[in-house]
Amino acid sequence: MAEKTELDVLPEQSTISRDSDLPCVRGHVPYRVWLVQGLIFLERAASYGASQPFQNYLQLSPDDPERPGALGLGQARAILIIYVWLIYIYCTPLAGGLLADCWLGRRKTIQLGFIVYALGLAVLTGTAFSQQIRGTGGLSGFIIGTLLIGAGVGAVRPNMTVFIIDQYPEEEPQSVKLKDGSLAITSRELTIQYIYNVNYWVINVGGLAGIVTTLTEKHAGFGYAYLISLCLMVIAAALFQAGYFHFITAPPAGNVLTSVFRALRRRRHPDDRAPIPPGGEGQFSAQQDCAATANEDETLLRETKAALKACLVFLPFPALMLCIDIMDSGLVAQAGSMRTHGLPNDIMYNLNPIAVMILLPFFQGWLYPFLARRKVNFTPQHRIGVGLFCAALAIGYTAGIQHLIYINGPCFTRPMKCLSGDIPNDVSVGIQTPTYVFLALGEILAIVAGTELAYTRAPENMKSIVQAVFLLFSALGAVIGVGVSFAAEDPNMVIVYSSIAGLLALVTIAFEIAVIRKIL
Repeated sequence: MAEKTELDVLPEQSTISRDSDLPCVRGHVPYRVWLVQGLIFLERAASYGASQPFQNYLQLSPDDPERPGALGLGQARAILIIYVWLIYIYCTPLAGGLLADCWLGRRKTIQLGFIVYALGLAVLTGTAFSQQIRGTGGLSGFIIGTLLIGAGVGAVRPNMTVFIIDQYPEEEPQSVKLKDGSLAITSRELTIQYIYNVNYWVINVGGLAGIVTTLTEKHAGFGYAYLISLCLMVIAAALFQAGYFHFITAPPAGNVLTSVFRALRRRRHPDDRAPIPPGGEGQFSAQQDCAATANEDETLLRETKAALKACLVFLPFPALMLCIDIMDSGLVAQAGSMRTHGLPNDIMYNLNPIAVMILLPFFQGWLYPFLARRKVNFTPQHRIGVGLFCAALAIGYTAGIQHLIYINGPCFTRPMKCLSGDIPNDVSVGIQTPTYVFLALGEILAIVAGTELAYTRAPENMKSIVQAVFLLFSALGAVIGVGVSFAAEDPNMVIVYSSIAGLLALVTIAFEIAVIRKIL
């Protein structure tokens, strides 16, 4: 996928003005970026492979005749636990971002995160084997394992998102010759967009590990399913350690938050600065130091203001992430009430990463270049708006599926819980496919654009923190999901899905109005 196969740098025109009228193309992507992409693939494969069986592991009992189970907590309690865990893994990145930007740096924080991540998966695997073989371990082992996994997620994810762009140092735009002989100019912005699009594609390839773990869960048990994820994480940690000194990393900036509070205090109380001794060179030197400190404070406060402004664009993401998190719980449970034709009910989740893998190259390779050639400025903000609309369509369609389930027998509004026995209603699980496709479109457009804006708008010394705030807004979606989980059981699911779709539709309209009025 190297850029040299598509364009050549002209030696006599190695750099060119940013104001050139030449069309813009992405630049060359260094090999270190691809190494980090590989590590992200392994981390997400381990994560999705482990989390995809959670719904069945928590909800169903081992003696369920149709589906694999372990703890038998029921649908509502299982969904509640999963949402609480999602809140946790969306909040821990804030600590990971602060740790990297202020003290350890991104490279050391990621290294520590991989170790904790692997320990959590080891506990989860051991617990699942114990539950499978001796009926012990239970919920307490699951909680300890997932707490450690969440801590690892917090250290790895926000920093990997920035670390991958650290491997692409800033350079001057270059004049290049395309395959058709025409000239173009390289654009750092387009290259970053390309890197993050490929990154999201890689993440979803990793998500296909869920196919392997759900089939393993069904035929060999949860312990072996989680063991696959543990092996993937150990490989990722070993590869990161092997390439540790080859990666580029920005040094930590010190405790940025403390510096900001001090700058605010000095601005409000300028008399608190160190007193200037009267007379002579000492007075002149002290005045210079005082002026330099004031300038540094103003620069820091401007950067902080820029970081806060960058975070405004994340406001619609709680509603979006509520819809996406439904894939981890609600859609799996919905599939369990339908005819699955011998497949595990949680394997349908994998339609989402498959859809992303198919659609994202179309967007990156055809749609975005097509719009660029016609001077259509499809900004990240507008991509977020269209993505929100696609997600609203997905959940609205899901409400329609649920209505169809309820009007078909044998159990109607009580699927799997009627006098006819533990059997699903007569609706094929295949009709869930459009839901996953529309959600994939929402992710491709909105999440990639949000990640891109979080990087490009954040000041250099707060990039990991802003990425963590992006994930923290996602946590708010999971908080809403906790409230929804108390009503998320039959026969309420049509109302639940319809309400979520309506909420996201309103958020989409409000966001687009804010973009049009240049508020965001």
